[in-house]
Amino acid sequence: MLSYFPTPYPEEWWWSVLCRYFVRSGYHNHATAMKELSPSRSKSVGRLFPAGDIYEVVVQLPAPLFSLEGIILQHTLAPYYLRFYPSEKKTQVLAALLSGQSAGLTSIELTTPNGKQGLKWCPVCRQEDEAAYGEPYWHRAHQIPLLPLCPRHGCRLMLHEVPFSRLSELFLPLCVIPNAPPQYNCQPWEEPLSSILYSFLVLPFETGPLPYNNLELALNAKGFGSKAMRGNNTLDAKKVWTACINLYGPAISAQYFPKPSPAVLYRICHWKLTSPERYALLTVFAGLTAEELFGPELPRFHPILEKLRQYQRHGIAYRKDALALAVGVSPSQLDTLAREYRIQPFWKQCGSSRTERIRIALSPEEKQRILNAAAIYGNGQAAVFARAILLREAERILRDFTNKEE
Repeated sequence: MLSYFPTPYPEEWWWSVLCRYFVRSGYHNHATAMKELSPSRSKSVGRLFPAGDIYEVVVQLPAPLFSLEGIILQHTLAPYYLRFYPSEKKTQVLAALLSGQSAGLTSIELTTPNGKQGLKWCPVCRQEDEAAYGEPYWHRAHQIPLLPLCPRHGCRLMLHEVPFSRLSELFLPLCVIPNAPPQYNCQPWEEPLSSILYSFLVLPFETGPLPYNNLELALNAKGFGSKAMRGNNTLDAKKVWTACINLYGPAISAQYFPKPSPAVLYRICHWKLTSPERYALLTVFAGLTAEELFGPELPRFHPILEKLRQYQRHGIAYRKDALALAVGVSPSQLDTLAREYRIQPFWKQCGSSRTERIRIALSPEEKQRILNAAAIYGNGQAAVFARAILLREAERILRDFTNKEE
């Protein structure tokens, strides 16, 4: 039984609780306290993703007061790092942690965009915690490496540089770190990014990948659809990565968008990437919130598809090659679009291959009027446009005549 073990404060990081225990225990030697907390000498203490060390501590505490599952879900970053895993995998990982085993997760990002590791805190949260509880503590949300601002106060997080590997050997309660005044200088994208990263942490544990992907749909709606339309790649990777680099700058780009990889973007659009950082950055870029990312399916919008439907609404029979050129795809890709979105191929003409001609004498002014109208409604194809208008008007006259006779 561990005496004088503190109760976690709201949103307190578990390693912070261990630091406060070290202060209350009266030990002066870090190794002695570490051995008491983790008899197996686990090297996972202080890691951003929890492991068997939490189990070793909790089994030494009164069962009614400390819930192992509650600590994992409310006082560690486990929900954040598991956010994009399939529900079955989440359940397996949580079961492993509850039994004192390591989850074996990889690809955990440890460094900030500046390439540093360390503990972060908000000066305003620190002042409020001292006023409310008599002491400051490390908040778990602040330890997300990519998080630039406090989600609650909007001020820049302060960093105490220390390798995370060292946190298994020493305790650093926040009270021993000098405070600093709050700083509110930030880029326009940092506030929504901080909000999304925090949501990834605190949303219900079961919230995760859906049968559809609103991020892909939103990026398509913003004009980042691919003209290639190869397989399931609907986004232009080069355009997406370039725009993100221009928005976020060199530090973040070097870490998360080093090159325009279609494979990475494909994995993101199909929920096959598990690390949350790129999802957060692209969600901000797409203009979504975390709740919208995991919310009801957005309307499907593809710029090329919408352009094709505009031509369809004109009611004009276009040649396939000319229509493909106007839309910005190859003729064969028109068939792909028609098949995928169930569009009747209005550019295909059925019937006899024999054609007849009617010669019409026009003044230069009359011809120019037809050319001007064809440029607006007929993609510049004056003959095709004139044919469609003549047939439509002839059909109307015949219909009116038939109705009058009846």
